[in-house]
Amino acid sequence: MSMRVRIRRKGRAAPVKCPEGRTVARLLGVVAAVLFLRFAAGFGLFPAGAEERIPSAATLFTVERGEGWTLLRNRLPWIGGEGELAWVLVEDEKTPLPEELALLPRIRVPVRRVLAMTIPTVSALELLGELETLVGVGGGRFLYSPAAKAKNLVEVGPEGGMGAGSDFERIVALRPDVVFAYAYTSQEQESALRLRELGVPVVFLSEYLEATPLARAEWLAFLAHFFGRGAEGEAFFRDVAARYENVRTIAATVRARPVVMTGAPFRGTWYIGGGESWPARLIADAGGRYLWSDLPGSVSVPFDGEAVFARSGEAEYWINCGQWKSREDAVRDDPRHALFRPFREGRLYNNDLRSNATGGNDYYESAVWRPDLVLADLAALLHPALFPEHAFFYYRLLPERGGTAP
Repeated sequence: MSMRVRIRRKGRAAPVKCPEGRTVARLLGVVAAVLFLRFAAGFGLFPAGAEERIPSAATLFTVERGEGWTLLRNRLPWIGGEGELAWVLVEDEKTPLPEELALLPRIRVPVRRVLAMTIPTVSALELLGELETLVGVGGGRFLYSPAAKAKNLVEVGPEGGMGAGSDFERIVALRPDVVFAYAYTSQEQESALRLRELGVPVVFLSEYLEATPLARAEWLAFLAHFFGRGAEGEAFFRDVAARYENVRTIAATVRARPVVMTGAPFRGTWYIGGGESWPARLIADAGGRYLWSDLPGSVSVPFDGEAVFARSGEAEYWINCGQWKSREDAVRDDPRHALFRPFREGRLYNNDLRSNATGGNDYYESAVWRPDLVLADLAALLHPALFPEHAFFYYRLLPERGGTAP
């Protein structure tokens, strides 16, 4: 798999409709804000002569290159978003830009000081060989990477978003060239505007909103552009996609597809992903059948325990069991779990092989960029005869007793 390249021969722009009775200065301010937080898909971000690189798997970002600049667009910066976000990357701040891009946030690359509000970003930097640029992190206690933890990074807020728990004074004091975060709510969007006014650019990532494992993984190439490593990021993803496809092809030869259930209850409620979710795709590509494959859509739906127990008799394997470190933990949560067939037959696997005592779990840190390793683990546990020499990377068979992962 590789990005498709297309040259924009002719620019196109849609007219901008503004409310009447505004002063010119006020209009410019409104336009600037809209360009940052509500960048409409049809507004006209296609300068003539630009080279557009279309991702092979991802659907929510695009890359366009011109003379001395790179335009990155996030097509769905948050759930329910109605527009796009866009950033212009330049090596020289004096680089002349096409008129269509003049008001967009401009970031000088390669960036030297990075603040990561999402744990997967930390892993991406390490895979790209750019961990030394990391100066601060959100949710640092959830880090798994020994190299990242050894940096004793400044903690600037919770993992993921940029809500009320974020320390803006610390963020500004760190003088980051860019902040990578998620936009879960309008509060994150408001925080981004506030930081931008203080001279700190915020880039919202959306790999978690992609529909397939490979689409999520291709966002590593998006991040790579901020370090002048776009070509390396694309090459890394191509290698991951090739390994993924190799495992998928082998698993596709099986005749029997075991039924797989996932998850564990949270305060008595099970949150079950739909049949079109990326975990369901992983199970199918690994040669299994997802227990809830008939559940429409991709979002998680809450179920009570009774509904899960009623269907659990069909399952042969059980994976992704939350915080459980042993089967003893499963029974402690609910004695009825011992009645599930995967439990009785010893086929209960968790994705915590690489975890630490502070809450870090490498599955939630790096697996988004390495779906090939996740798929290889799943295919090997479902069809061990096809992968007799496989060494598990993320998954382990839960022991009967024991309080920690190896």
